[in-house]
Amino acid sequence: MTDLSDPATGPAQHDATGRLGALVSGLTAALKALSVALLASYFALVLLQVLFRYVLNESLFWAEELVRGLMVWGVMIGSALVAASRGHIRVEMLELMLPPGGRRVVVWICDALTIAFSLILLVASIQLMDRSWLQQSPILEVPKWTVYMAVAAGAGLEALLTLLTWRRATPGNTKADPTI
Repeated sequence: MTDLSDPATGPAQHDATGRLGALVSGLTAALKALSVALLASYFALVLLQVLFRYVLNESLFWAEELVRGLMVWGVMIGSALVAASRGHIRVEMLELMLPPGGRRVVVWICDALTIAFSLILLVASIQLMDRSWLQQSPILEVPKWTVYMAVAAGAGLEALLTLLTWRRATPGNTKADPTI
């Protein structure tokens, strides 16, 4: 049981942790809903494209470009969701062989590197958006920065969700696989 008189784990700490958990839950729920909507929209567009091409013998020339742009958005939002659930692919051999204190250090370093990479990607994507500000897509004639903004949004969300879930990543007392 937690000692509520301890300043480090008192009621204010529990309230802040609860609000942070609610923020992460709300943000991930919104991103999941957006991800599902994007997936459903490009699924419907591809089916519509097939219908038009093979049944009506016409072509939806704009649908492919739209699907491509939506897929970039879907991948970047999905990447942020995977970061929130700590599901990115990683090699766990070192992590599993260390005692719990060493595991915490490895997880901390991985989180710090993830945030650093995401922030570098965010800055680079903002620079790319700036350079392509006046360019238009060839078919839809929408600004190209709207597609490149997906990279910035995904990188920013990944950094934010990694930071918000930082403390949740404390590794348990999992024993190392004896076959390693």
